[in-house]
Amino acid sequence: MKWHPDKNPNCEECQLKFQRVARAYEVLSDPMKRKIYDKEQKLMESAIKSNTVSITTSNYHELVKSGDIWLIQVYVDWNEFCQHYAPVWEEVASRLDGVISVGRVNLGRDKGLGSRLMGSKDTVPSIAIWDGATEVRRVRFQFHDVSVDGLIKFVAQAMRERFKVKELKDARDLKTFVSDNRNKVRAVFVGKAGSLEQVSFIAAASKFHPHLALAITSKLSVGQSAWEGIKPPAVLLFRGDEVSDEPAMISGRLSKKEMMKKLNDSRYLFCPRLIAGNFHNVCESSWCAVKVIGDGEKPFASARVLVKVKNAVKPAGLNVSVAAIESSLQSPVLSSFGKVKKGDVLLLHREGDGAVESGEKKIRYWILEKASSEDETSLTSLIKQIATKGEGSNVVEGHVDGGENALTSKLVPDRVSFTQVVFDFVDNLSVEKQIILYTVLLSIGVLFSFYVGKPILQATTLALDQKYLQQDNQEDLDGSDSGKEASPRHHSDSEEEDDQDDEDEDVVLVKKRK
Repeated sequence: MKWHPDKNPNCEECQLKFQRVARAYEVLSDPMKRKIYDKEQKLMESAIKSNTVSITTSNYHELVKSGDIWLIQVYVDWNEFCQHYAPVWEEVASRLDGVISVGRVNLGRDKGLGSRLMGSKDTVPSIAIWDGATEVRRVRFQFHDVSVDGLIKFVAQAMRERFKVKELKDARDLKTFVSDNRNKVRAVFVGKAGSLEQVSFIAAASKFHPHLALAITSKLSVGQSAWEGIKPPAVLLFRGDEVSDEPAMISGRLSKKEMMKKLNDSRYLFCPRLIAGNFHNVCESSWCAVKVIGDGEKPFASARVLVKVKNAVKPAGLNVSVAAIESSLQSPVLSSFGKVKKGDVLLLHREGDGAVESGEKKIRYWILEKASSEDETSLTSLIKQIATKGEGSNVVEGHVDGGENALTSKLVPDRVSFTQVVFDFVDNLSVEKQIILYTVLLSIGVLFSFYVGKPILQATTLALDQKYLQQDNQEDLDGSDSGKEASPRHHSDSEEEDDQDDEDEDVVLVKKRK
């Protein structure tokens, strides 16, 4: 009764303490309330603490659907596997800090969200990779399966699937990869498969997806085929036509932020091809020099001089984008400039401040003929002269009718085979949708073979049987006619019965196959 209000009339602190004591006495003296209290205390003591983000229904859309890559664990505090897994989770989260986002959902406190993320038949702990609103991959761990390296490998594999990262086994694979992705910068990670460095590379490169083509290799010989002194971990960047066209290398263990900066500096090809939909990305500067090449020619090989000129005029404060355009494929566009021949250079200027807007800008052009576009020194001087004075010797100039809109509307897509279109479509589907597609196609194939293939097979078999039967009958007739001419032959009753039996067998055979 030390804190009783009657004994301490003017003491607020005493009154509060007395209320707490009274509340505790009430709970301890009531068996039901005592049971609830003990349960709550046990839950508080068994709560799994973490430095990772707590994901709830209220913040899920803001966090996970933001477009970042998330590693999410669904757990409950009282589960033995979840408790054993906690130290591994914290170590993985520490290593992935700054690479991808890591968070947890407490199934006991947020059952709706937890059940939705883990699936109705899953058990805790359930681990999943999410890219925005799309689940990439999920795994359920039992305690003996858990390790830090194992979970990082799981993350690496899931990210490879999400961003269609190709694995290269030998130098031939590297050449094929570079040639098959001619409209993109090709980035190849050389290093240990499933490593943290590989995860960091894919996470950084994903910010430029799908403008970068991505590949990985754990074979040092593959990297050495392009860069002799390469030391893993490293990233090779191919911006030309071939493996040998001035590749660049990013070496060392870089953070995701540092890797993104390096990739951003090299996100464009040396000489990209102008096709439908890429004009603003290719000609991002107000000045753009476009080399006219033959269909199927390699842009960088054909416009190597132009690339050197671009670097030569940069110190003078002149920023010129470089591109190539195929003469036959893009003939509708080239007709806008009058007489343009293979080997000429089109110098385009987007009039105004050079900002890329809605396509309303006027475009002025100069045609630099082949003779003046093949010498680096003279071409550099000519472009500088045009940029400063607006004119040049022996050049044709004019304005594109309709401006930027008219020019971009005439660009046609790259030539792509139907097979490649189908493969690209399937590659862009999620793993779950690919499984559904393959299941549907397999079902259609089975139904087709049953309802269409079976009648065709039966009809074909029947036709062949009838054909062979007619041939046999004709041979029998021919034999009997020749026998009559040579010498009359008398059949015995037994022979006639045998012949009749043979005919009966043929008829029965046909009927059975029907």
